[in-house]
Amino acid sequence: MTLSRASLCFVLLALASPAFVFAQAKNKPNVAFGKNQDMEIELVSVPDSVGSGGKPAPTGADVKTSQEGRWLRIDVPFSTEKKITPEIKFKFYLEGYEVTEPEGAGKETEKFVVLTGEVTYRDVPKGAKHYAGMFLPPATALRFSGTKANGETDWSARKMNLRVEALDQGTPVEEVFDLQGEKEKGLSGRGGKKDPDWYKSADAQEVPGALLSVTETPFWPKDYKRYGQIKRP
Repeated sequence: MTLSRASLCFVLLALASPAFVFAQAKNKPNVAFGKNQDMEIELVSVPDSVGSGGKPAPTGADVKTSQEGRWLRIDVPFSTEKKITPEIKFKFYLEGYEVTEPEGAGKETEKFVVLTGEVTYRDVPKGAKHYAGMFLPPATALRFSGTKANGETDWSARKMNLRVEALDQGTPVEEVFDLQGEKEKGLSGRGGKKDPDWYKSADAQEVPGALLSVTETPFWPKDYKRYGQIKRP
């Protein structure tokens, strides 16, 4: 059936009406993750203003595991629609490989692990680009970066899997952030469309609490403006 010009105008006016627009906005989720390319993941050093004073830093090989070593910093963008969201909880899952020291003349081996961490933000105002942030300490990064030389750079190069889930006031947000989710297969051989449940793999060992919120790092309170108000346990 072909609509008359008058009928078509009525339909267009109805779609543009405040009631229709309100219904569409009402169905829009309050919490939504940003695009993968807007996620920031990098290896960063402790700010100079934090490292000054106190005992001198270790030298040589020990400096890699000191506070002056590089931290893995992960900032995942998200947006909110409500004027104020009382509480949003994020759980991070990061692919890693634990290095096992050899016995005798043997070689180092590695085991697949999933590094996890949680952070909850309170009273989040409406905004197009907030960040949920987590950090991996230098020594922990060395422990779980595998046997490959400079393996920790695979994280900053976005070669490893990262999954982030959100709960809006206790209710799971349907959308998740999956760094390798748009690929057929993750760059490490895990994850992607063919392996979406990589973080629940039977051969994966979860390491809870490996990832830390900014308040548990030397970057706090210098970076307090970058993140929302963190809820204490």
